[in-house]
Amino acid sequence: MAACRMTENVLQHQPVLLAEVIVGLGIKSEGVYVDATFGRGGHAQSILSQLSPTGRLLAMDKDQQAIDYACQFFNDSRFTIQQGSFAGLAEFVKQQGLYGKVDGILCDLGVSSPQLDDPERGFSFMRAGKLDMRMDTSRGMDAATWLASVSAEELARVFYSTGRAW
Repeated sequence: MAACRMTENVLQHQPVLLAEVIVGLGIKSEGVYVDATFGRGGHAQSILSQLSPTGRLLAMDKDQQAIDYACQFFNDSRFTIQQGSFAGLAEFVKQQGLYGKVDGILCDLGVSSPQLDDPERGFSFMRAGKLDMRMDTSRGMDAATWLASVSAEELARVFYSTGRAW
């Protein structure tokens, strides 16, 4: 299980297209599934509800608040969560002894309302807060620090290069 912190800041999130995602996964009751972007566990809760006692659900998220939420609200022996990027998914599955046994993987690549609604995260347009914008707030530089240190030329280059990708 991941390193957990108790938190009072519990913001709810309703997953979009939940029914369609669950149908698409084709859940087998004794299967092994991975939720590579746990968020607030809406998909995970639905997956767990369809698993037998021998089914397994592994979950990952970069966001420590998501890990904290899982620790508080997902007390289930069939469930294991780890903080990290889904880029490390294969290693996580290997560590659990389930490599080659996974029946389905879910990657919800959007942001969640708790991330957007919490002004401390720095994503909100509606509430004042420090401009952070990191999924894992324990790593890297926050957006405010980067913007204060970058030249206008570098900022233009980043906007140009990332804007072209879209």
